[in-house]
Amino acid sequence: MAALWMLVSGLLFTAHGVFVKLAAGQFGLAELMLYRSLFIVAAIGLFAWSRGWPLRTPHWRAHFVRSFAGVVSMLLFFACLAHAPLATAVTLNYTSPLFLALITGLLLRERVAPLSIAAIVAGFAGVLALLQPWAGDSPLGPGLLGLAGGAVAAVAYLGIRRLGAAGEPEWRTVFYFALLGLVVGAAVLPVTGASPVRMADLPVLAGIGACALAAQLSMTFAFSRGATLTVATLSYSGVLFAGLFDLVAWQQAPSATGWLGMALIVGAGVMTVLARHAPAARATLAAEASSPPATATRRPSAPRTTTSR
Repeated sequence: MAALWMLVSGLLFTAHGVFVKLAAGQFGLAELMLYRSLFIVAAIGLFAWSRGWPLRTPHWRAHFVRSFAGVVSMLLFFACLAHAPLATAVTLNYTSPLFLALITGLLLRERVAPLSIAAIVAGFAGVLALLQPWAGDSPLGPGLLGLAGGAVAAVAYLGIRRLGAAGEPEWRTVFYFALLGLVVGAAVLPVTGASPVRMADLPVLAGIGACALAAQLSMTFAFSRGATLTVATLSYSGVLFAGLFDLVAWQQAPSATGWLGMALIVGAGVMTVLARHAPAARATLAAEASSPPATATRRPSAPRTTTSR
């Protein structure tokens, strides 16, 4: 069931990109961020109020750093979506694990596994194959924006990791991210101007926020219920869904070199997941091997359930 929820999350994240791409011709990037954030702030805020969950946090500085990086990454991703094929934008957004490995290795001085180094090399080779800077019709400019978005997203993910270690609930992290996006969008709008919202635009604008929120919830549910390695690997299903949407909605298909680049980036992402979880898996196996065998009088543990905690 967790694997299914992760596939649903990948589909919803891709649908979110589709709605952004459809609305980008009518609305500016700040407007899109504002409408997306407004939906999420209202939904989470009302739900938290109904449950009596506190919105106050002692980690507001960490929230600001994570949310600021998330807002910048979102704007770069939207800019890439507006001018590049959906599959290209989505795939470049998945380069964040590669940048995260670079950040933790070069800046935080954490040990980088050989598999992670191989993943970084393969991933950036995939970026070159996908963007094809040597080709005249390459979406190089938007592609570089998408790549920059992946790099900034790595900083946001580092902030998420620190907030999680501090015991901050995930829903509040998402709430403050959306809240800052709402504030920034509202502040920028008087400068950039606001486009008129027609009745026909409402389903698309609502779809941006609804798909983003539902995808986040589905992903959280998948990670809380399934094996982390399997679920993290399935998160890359969004690349496949994006390619299918490009074919059906825009009759676009990457070239053979583009498909190779996408495969290299996805493969590199999976390699970083494997590198991250391999030490824990080896430690578990070693602990099991060194533990004494169970006796006949030992009661079996209760089976794992799928009910909510």
